[in-house]
Amino acid sequence: MVPTRPVSTAAFHGVTLAFFTGSAAWLVRESRELGGRPGMMALAVAVAAAGLALVALGALVGLLRGGRLLALRSRAEMGTYALVLATMAVLALVGLRLFSSEGRPALATFCLGVAGWLAGVGLHGVPALFLGPTGFIDSLGRRTPFSRLEWFTFQRETGDLPRVRLQAGHGTRLLLAARLASSDEDAVRTALVGAGLTSRRR
Repeated sequence: MVPTRPVSTAAFHGVTLAFFTGSAAWLVRESRELGGRPGMMALAVAVAAAGLALVALGALVGLLRGGRLLALRSRAEMGTYALVLATMAVLALVGLRLFSSEGRPALATFCLGVAGWLAGVGLHGVPALFLGPTGFIDSLGRRTPFSRLEWFTFQRETGDLPRVRLQAGHGTRLLLAARLASSDEDAVRTALVGAGLTSRRR
């Protein structure tokens, strides 16, 4: 695998930024039209939409600053996927109900948009972890530089889809944990050893 610029992930966060920024403005207008408690609720959701827009902006900046990155095929636990799917289903049902019977299109669109966003970041529709020349960057733009790490371990999992558990930290602190495809192990190990980290046995 060759490091490349994370164009698709950056585009996802760019669309997310535009969507939640627009949703926040639309929800503010809807709150003024509704007034009372429904209006206050719409205003609170507008604040949440603005917060998600800031998350998308931070992720976009972090990924663009990272340069060429190697997308790792990380996967969450099955229980995590089940929770994300259940949350998406609830949001979709709420959104459809708001569209059909409540007459609140801004809030309905926001709910459906959050469900779509969760499909990207929660179900790993976009890569969840990248390996760069100076460390790791996750799909939300958060960095874990090699300079903060001291050791790492790999633990193989058994199953139809072979996975390895990566853990890395400093001293007694665990700073990074991920489930990776077995084929990613060599590239990650080479990068960590090259950065001076020590391999620990579990």
